[in-house]
Amino acid sequence: MASLETLTGGEFEAKVLRATVPVALDFYQATCPPCRALEPRLERVAGQYAGRLPVYRVDIERDMPVAERFNVKSIPTVLLLRDGNEVERLDGLITEGDLEAAFERALRG
Repeated sequence: MASLETLTGGEFEAKVLRATVPVALDFYQATCPPCRALEPRLERVAGQYAGRLPVYRVDIERDMPVAERFNVKSIPTVLLLRDGNEVERLDGLITEGDLEAAFERALRG
């Protein structure tokens, strides 16, 4: 399992907008039960894609402007971005299979 890094607003541009590979963003809140349920699944899948597709978490309580920038209205939401632009969105009940398929599509471009 991969440990997921939580981004802060100051890191967002360098790690996401300037990334040379697709990036996944997990929008969550610590008190959200579905977010906590997604975390181990996301960690397992992130571990499979380590070095190819970074996965970051965004705590909407601390960095609401990032959530607003991408019009995130519910959590958990996982966005796949390429060149700083959203290419896919997953929300609600997200399975490992959903994550793996979305990560593959993002890598294929």
